[in-house]
Amino acid sequence: MRKIQLNTCPVPLSCLCLGTASMGSAGLTGEPVDKAFAILDTYYAMGGRFLDTANVYGRWGVDRINASEIVIGRWIKERQITDMVVTTKACHYMPEAPHISRVTGTDMARDVEESRRSLGMDKLDICLLHRDNEETDIRTIVNFCVQQVEAGKVCRFGFSNYRAERVKTAIDYMGTDWQNYFVGVSNEWSLAMENAEEYNPPDGMVAVDQNLRQMAVEKGFGIFPFSSVAHGFFAKLQKCGAVYENGCWSGTEEFRGRKDWLTDANGEVYNSLLAQSAKTGISVNTLSLQYLMKQANTIPVMSVSRTEQLAELASL
Repeated sequence: MRKIQLNTCPVPLSCLCLGTASMGSAGLTGEPVDKAFAILDTYYAMGGRFLDTANVYGRWGVDRINASEIVIGRWIKERQITDMVVTTKACHYMPEAPHISRVTGTDMARDVEESRRSLGMDKLDICLLHRDNEETDIRTIVNFCVQQVEAGKVCRFGFSNYRAERVKTAIDYMGTDWQNYFVGVSNEWSLAMENAEEYNPPDGMVAVDQNLRQMAVEKGFGIFPFSSVAHGFFAKLQKCGAVYENGCWSGTEEFRGRKDWLTDANGEVYNSLLAQSAKTGISVNTLSLQYLMKQANTIPVMSVSRTEQLAELASL
């Protein structure tokens, strides 16, 4: 798997980041962990060296703990892995109290300490702020993030679900050496989303917009899109035999994706993906992912539920 060198990261990063949100959510023993280890082993064997997790991943699961980080930490220790870059995320609200923001220095320090222990890392490679609280001055947020870097507990910090204007203000505030602290942004982005009409992400999530894309090019920081294949939007259309012809959709009665995304633009893209897939043998999911991978400074985050789903990605 090829690597990408960002201006904001001291080491090259794999061109595809493996998402781990569901790892450990069904429990920390037996088959769930074996399955997670198999996926991690397969990704590593492909040359993948970039994982995405979060302190909140697993807190909706059976054990109500940061299960994803714990599973990754166990895997790193048992496999004696020394060359994996791990992104984790802090300051998400607690599942039992979604109305209470945790975008504070105290909560970041708490999450960083737990993440370090769970992952078995003295210094976190990358720590993203998982949610924004726009009632808090972005300069205050930058201050407590920089504090974690200067304390040697985090190598680089970044943002997830932050608007472009907030990111720009943060970078401007950090001054000329901002690249020694800030790595990039992880917002929602996919080919299907890009061709949806008037899309508004749910639950405080933020989509990548043109302003953020342009800023990433100008500044050289990374974009790490989540929901990068739109939960299999185009593959689900193909599976149910959907047809887009003469400006109309048909055969979508059994479609289980977002029906409000059945736009003319996505119809044209869908037909193009089907034609490319028939010609190359590459799945429509992977082809839609490749669209993001061709964008400047962009490393998509993609989760899988089976090792077989990784096979086609080995050549990326």
